[in-house]
Amino acid sequence: MSLIKRVALLGAVAVLATGCASINSVTPDLSTGDTFKNPMACAAAGALLAGGVGAVENREVMAIGAVAGGLLGWWACDQREKTQADADGDGVPDKVDVCADTPGNTKVGANGCPIDGDTDGDGVPDSMDKCAATPMGTKVDENGCNPVADADADGVPDIADLCPNTEAGASVLPNGCEKDSDGDGISDSRDRCPGTPAGVKAGGDGCAVDSDNDGVSDILDRCADTRPGAQVDASGCEVMAAPMTKSGGAGAAGATAGSMEVPTTAGASMVLTGVTFESGSAKLKPGSLSMLDGVAAQLRSSGVKVEISGHTDASGSAAINRALSQRRAESVLAYLAAKGVPSANMTAKGYGSDKPVAPNTSAEGKAKNRRVELQVIEGQ
Repeated sequence: MSLIKRVALLGAVAVLATGCASINSVTPDLSTGDTFKNPMACAAAGALLAGGVGAVENREVMAIGAVAGGLLGWWACDQREKTQADADGDGVPDKVDVCADTPGNTKVGANGCPIDGDTDGDGVPDSMDKCAATPMGTKVDENGCNPVADADADGVPDIADLCPNTEAGASVLPNGCEKDSDGDGISDSRDRCPGTPAGVKAGGDGCAVDSDNDGVSDILDRCADTRPGAQVDASGCEVMAAPMTKSGGAGAAGATAGSMEVPTTAGASMVLTGVTFESGSAKLKPGSLSMLDGVAAQLRSSGVKVEISGHTDASGSAAINRALSQRRAESVLAYLAAKGVPSANMTAKGYGSDKPVAPNTSAEGKAKNRRVELQVIEGQ
């Protein structure tokens, strides 16, 4: 037999050996049907089989057969492995890939499907599901979320809602959390003093802190360490009891102030006539106190909830006017609280010059606009 014929025969034997080696390779992956996973085993099998056949002739043919069989075995297995199509690049050939469109970088099993499962059965693997508790049957987007679901009905979809348990009716920001208009850290729905000036430390109710618990907030308190239980004025300083009249009353001024009737119907309002302040300040003038004493007595008796609103004229900066009106409203609230009106029944709001009752073109009109009003929020 010629050398060329012998080599050709040995090559054919090597190719056949490749098939056997691939089927019986050391680490076959029978689960995927891809048995061409070990080019080294194919090369070894081809070399042994081809070399064995060549040994029948002589050593020279044996050597040639071993080399040719090994190379052909390696090449055949390697080429066979490269031809396995894998459209989604998950490492599983398309012919056995049950999930042929698996997203990139998803960990898959031998059948090409995601390993991490789908807890809520919405078709989105848990590893990619941003709303892993979607109710069965809900239409979802690629993130596994219902793009229009809004569990707390605040107008912000759950997928974008950072505060998913907002109370019904609350005014919220685009992120689903309640607004805090004055930036004091207390949401508007819980803020009794929604116009607290920037930089003022607020308590849990949104009003300026009252460190000595005398009913006057620190921002207005000129005597910040008043002894417990002491009666204080609007500036937070201790005052002596009013002298008694022969009839046992607190004086004519107090009786006159008490004659002003405080409304008890929701929506009704009144101007606290006679309540005035030092110029550019939230300090109550002494003449205001007797009138506020009468108001306090009626509020304690009726138990209505009210808003105390501060107003200024249009002179000066709008921002400064709003802050000043807020401090004045809080000053009145603090005084009434010190007189026994429950703090929970009052809120303070400063409107600045936003709600004039007269033109700001004259001194008389400006004087009317500088006022404090009391409006009933919840009546009897």
